[in-house]
Amino acid sequence: MEKLYLTLLLLAEGVIAGGSKQQTNCLCAQGLCDDGWVQYLNACYKPIMERVLWPDAEAKCLTHESHLASIHSSEENEFVFNLMGRPLNHNAGKAYWIGGHDTFQEGTHMWTDGTKMTFLQFGFGQPDNPGNEHYIGSWYIENGTITWNDYPRHITFPFICKYYLGNRLCSNP
Repeated sequence: MEKLYLTLLLLAEGVIAGGSKQQTNCLCAQGLCDDGWVQYLNACYKPIMERVLWPDAEAKCLTHESHLASIHSSEENEFVFNLMGRPLNHNAGKAYWIGGHDTFQEGTHMWTDGTKMTFLQFGFGQPDNPGNEHYIGSWYIENGTITWNDYPRHITFPFICKYYLGNRLCSNP
């Protein structure tokens, strides 16, 4: 791990590439999330329990230099579900926003962080889009796993932000 950190530090400093020292920051790849964030694999997550509209949730994540969480595996989906407290009643507001949406083209879902949407966990019959439902949130347990639903803009839920460790700069100690 020390060798990886040193290599990343030297690359950031421009030493290995032969460049001049342009900045005094190092890549935050040493495996530490910011205070209040929880690490899973190569990313950090922060559950926010304030109920807001989906666009406002993304805007709040951006203030933390993150995005609404993208989910790329069933294990990550389960991790996020547990981190959010396992909410199970979307009708009572006990669900949460993630970063998926199809606001640009109906039926073409994407993640707000720009990663490819290769993993989908929509529940049976979803997404169904009655009345312009463009925003993805948790729904209910189906076959032992938490599923997703598309929701309209006027719904408010808590949300989860995510950033990748390799995408951040931090101050040198």
